[in-house]
Amino acid sequence: MAGSTHHMQSRFDNGAVTVEYTDGSTEKLILRNPETWCPIEQDYYDNGLAFDPGVSAPLRVYLKTGEVSAESYPVLNKNKTNKIEGGAATVLDLPLNPSKELKQLSLETYANDVVIGLMAVTLIRLHP
Repeated sequence: MAGSTHHMQSRFDNGAVTVEYTDGSTEKLILRNPETWCPIEQDYYDNGLAFDPGVSAPLRVYLKTGEVSAESYPVLNKNKTNKIEGGAATVLDLPLNPSKELKQLSLETYANDVVIGLMAVTLIRLHP
């Protein structure tokens, strides 16, 4: 997934990915800045003081190179912002109930000034 979020949307739900099963039950993956939703153009600057994300960095796919990493992108500017050359998408995981049949997947954006894009979905059946 890739999109935008800003400091004003930090610490609350920016959106959600919801799966619905044929029995009517649902599961949600909440997109919350900074826990599960990151801006495409930068990594969060965590100096251990002013802004502590409180979670491990998510897996990111660097769009210019195809590199996949959970490590912070090197600082490019003197002002210490972690701008990502070419941008980065965030890889997220929503385990599904293997005993239920998937009906649909939906994406909602809750916060103003936030763009959320779903680039790909991979379904893997782990249990026959």
